[in-house]
Amino acid sequence: MMRSRDSLSGLIFALCLTASLPAGAVSGQASRTSYAMTSELWQGEKFTFEGAEGFPNGRMTVLDGFATLKDAVFSEGTVEFDMKPLAFADTGIQIHRQDADTAEFIYLRADPDCPAANDCVQYAPITHGRMQWNIYPQYQSSAPISEKGWNHLRIVVTGERLRLFVNRENEPSIDVPRLQGLAGTGGIAVKGPAVFANLIIRPGDRGEPTVPPLQGDQHGLVRHWLLAPPTLAPADRAPTLADAPSSGWRPLETEANGMANISRAMPHDATPALTLAWLKLTINAATAGERVMDLGFSTRAWLFLNGRQVYAGENLYYPEGKRLTPEGRFAPDNAKVKLVLHKGTNELVLAIDNAWRTSTGPIKPTPYGWAGMARFEQPEGLALQP
Repeated sequence: MMRSRDSLSGLIFALCLTASLPAGAVSGQASRTSYAMTSELWQGEKFTFEGAEGFPNGRMTVLDGFATLKDAVFSEGTVEFDMKPLAFADTGIQIHRQDADTAEFIYLRADPDCPAANDCVQYAPITHGRMQWNIYPQYQSSAPISEKGWNHLRIVVTGERLRLFVNRENEPSIDVPRLQGLAGTGGIAVKGPAVFANLIIRPGDRGEPTVPPLQGDQHGLVRHWLLAPPTLAPADRAPTLADAPSSGWRPLETEANGMANISRAMPHDATPALTLAWLKLTINAATAGERVMDLGFSTRAWLFLNGRQVYAGENLYYPEGKRLTPEGRFAPDNAKVKLVLHKGTNELVLAIDNAWRTSTGPIKPTPYGWAGMARFEQPEGLALQP
């Protein structure tokens, strides 16, 4: 279920802002607030402040982790700021932040190849403590980023849509039709290592009404599954259908593009160890025959049709040889599976684990996205139901 939004929240924030500004915030009008880089307004652990010519509100250097803006709440409108990255890392800003486990994260990976690289800037929701960069590869892009210099980022949130404009470009580098986090409002935090300055928030500036980009091909998508309670992954073997729960299955609706987001459906504390998520689907086929199904998953998957395993695969980021296209990230067609269907009722069960292999080799529960997806290339004559 997607979150609800209070359409008046941005207006309320704009009206009360001048009456409740923390010390150090500067507002010439209710719809624009500049925040100084001072310890009175920010909290964190590894950061420093300094005044500098040309920076009337100062500069803040975040050496590691996050600095959180005190007493600020943002829902819709525009957030803009300048930042100078200090290392190749996921440096940027979180909005709608409830705590470390819930936020919308917009960040860059400063690199000389940014103007051409497709992963220079990215949006990722943080849900139940999982930063889901790997299951939303469509929300990353090249951008005119200066690797070692100052960069200007402008974020415009209109309803559930987010656009990121880099270094005063007229066209957004990232356009997210629908934010995928759990909260429609919340605080603001910036992440280092980077230097930050000139933070301005304009809750009334939502940009011109525009039509968000269309979703991809919707033909043949599986939109409804049954999701079982999670089970511990077997320690010394691959899972079998006998490991699936016999009860507790509940409906799970996919996101607009057909992705079953397990990261959203399962709380963080439900997966303290390597865990299996189970998805089930009933396929009623008008005729018997072979069908091709596109399968997307992160990170390891086992597929069973009518009681028999028909696919097993890995989509690990490390080592590089285990990465499925695109680059070890989730996609609707990480794999293609041929299914031989009976006429009438067929049962499809998909098991996906939450494994993450580190760069040094050990496997642990993923701190990132966890998801599955199915799409039939020729769905004619098929009735799909959970």
